Amino acid sequence: MGSLQDQLLQAGLTTSHKAKVAKSEKRKQQKKQKKGATSNPSDLQKHIQQTKLEQQKKAEELNQSRQGELKQREQEARVKQILEHHNQDTIRGERTFNFTYQNKVKGLDVNEKTQKALSGGRLAICVLEGQFFVLEDEPARKVAEVDEKYIVFHVEPENKPKDEDDPYADFEVPDDIVW
Repeated sequence: MGSLQDQLLQAGLTTSHKAKVAKSEKRKQQKKQKKGATSNPSDLQKHIQQTKLEQQKKAEELNQSRQGELKQREQEARVKQILEHHNQDTIRGERTFNFTYQNKVKGLDVNEKTQKALSGGRLAICVLEGQFFVLEDEPARKVAEVDEKYIVFHVEPENKPKDEDDPYADFEVPDDIVW
């Protein structure tokens, strides 16, 4: 007896052309298995799908980081616009107003009126790119809404109810005693 292929040819159930095609397909399958390629097309599809998912995930992460950078630049531009538009230029004077910035004491030459306004909370000191700006209370609050890191010095006015039994209630305590 011959091979199954020979028997099918003799019985007339197949043709020689179909036998050659089947033989070549079998050879291709054996080559793929020797090279390490998957013989199962579903494994290949799973691999392709997993690769697409990984690429999509990387693209989303990259997009999120770009969106974050864009948002940061927009915030800085907004803060810069507020600071440059509302900066008080008439504050210069002979007195030095000291405040802390990055654990260092910094000084700003101001006049007496500005010094009282700073200590009273009507003015605030902001920083952007190493430059200090003096703003009124309302623009400083707008800057703080964007990000608190730009506010260097801002005194919140105290709204304590006055004690009726306090014998010194009629006397104002000075904020900025100069010796």
